[in-house]
Amino acid sequence: MKKAELAESLAEAGLKLCASGDSLSGQLSVDAAWLATSCSQEDGRRDIVVSQSDPDLVEKANAAWFQLASDGGLLGADREFLVGVDFADRDEIPILRWVRVQLMDEWDIVGAGAASGILGWAYGRPGFAMLSLDGSVVVRGTVWAEAVGLLLVPFPHRVQIIRSYVERVVLNPNTSSYDRAVGETWLRRHP
Repeated sequence: MKKAELAESLAEAGLKLCASGDSLSGQLSVDAAWLATSCSQEDGRRDIVVSQSDPDLVEKANAAWFQLASDGGLLGADREFLVGVDFADRDEIPILRWVRVQLMDEWDIVGAGAASGILGWAYGRPGFAMLSLDGSVVVRGTVWAEAVGLLLVPFPHRVQIIRSYVERVVLNPNTSSYDRAVGETWLRRHP
């Protein structure tokens, strides 16, 4: 994905692209952040669910996302945070990386953002992972069988399912050198 295309897709969601690339390394990997849906309430997970049959689905899901993002600590001082993006072409193996974005005054994460393909699969069908700049909060958007789910997991470095996954990635001989380095750096920062 080219930078101009990425910036345009993010802008449809009301997100301004601030930075992308290896300067954001050292954070939890995007694929590990996707595991937030496998975490439990004992891990601190908080969920807000909106029925897919609700006529106000997008409005309510956007409100749920903002509640989790603002109350849960996703948004930094300038309303900045990280969004996981797949940089691979459609028929390639995913290349998941973080990009730093800023939430604009007008935004639509679950509607236009999901429809753009950058934050989901279709209008009202989110599929994203977001991370606070300090790495202390993961927010996920997903679609369940009959509902849209927005969830937050605090302190992912304390969550066993996430730590175990990163440890397995680091030890796997088939892991790319980039992904291994990201995992090793994250584990060193969070002993």
